[in-house]
Amino acid sequence: MKASVRFLAIITMVALAVGLPAAAVIQQVTVPKGTVVNLVFDQALTSKTARAGDTVRLHVRDNVMVGSKTVIKSGTSVTGVLTQVKHRQRFGVNAKMLIALNPVMSTYGQRIPLRHRQAGRQFGGKKSEQAAGASVGGAILLGPVGLVGGYFITGKRVVIKVGDPLPTEVKRTIVLRRLRHRRR
Repeated sequence: MKASVRFLAIITMVALAVGLPAAAVIQQVTVPKGTVVNLVFDQALTSKTARAGDTVRLHVRDNVMVGSKTVIKSGTSVTGVLTQVKHRQRFGVNAKMLIALNPVMSTYGQRIPLRHRQAGRQFGGKKSEQAAGASVGGAILLGPVGLVGGYFITGKRVVIKVGDPLPTEVKRTIVLRRLRHRRR
């Protein structure tokens, strides 16, 4: 509450100092936590060549609206950083890439933090199940030598194409503010 009052006081003092007319008002809109922001990849990625620390380029697919107000425009650039890249492995272990998203710029000039919509979700595949089955079945029938069966089943790579979607959402509720002039 104190921060809001302080913000309004500062804006009022600045408006008076630069000689803005008294008709200036502050518009604000609250963007709730969980508001959907659909992103699209602007570049191809693969777990075969990607490295932790690589920058990832994306953009907002659709306008993000709160009520009748557009808070994020379609086409707005978003970047992220690969924080972890695990390559595919033997015994059907699939590759994995984790992306930390940077906040997106709103139409109000403030940044909005994002997070993945399916945070913490793990993806498996048939190959993982086949490898586990081959290893267990081989161990039962053939002893330790049978474990080698799972060794020949390699996990899947992560392959992202230009235009692939990345569903995200607003990480926490944020209040956007901007100074607007009323037309007389």
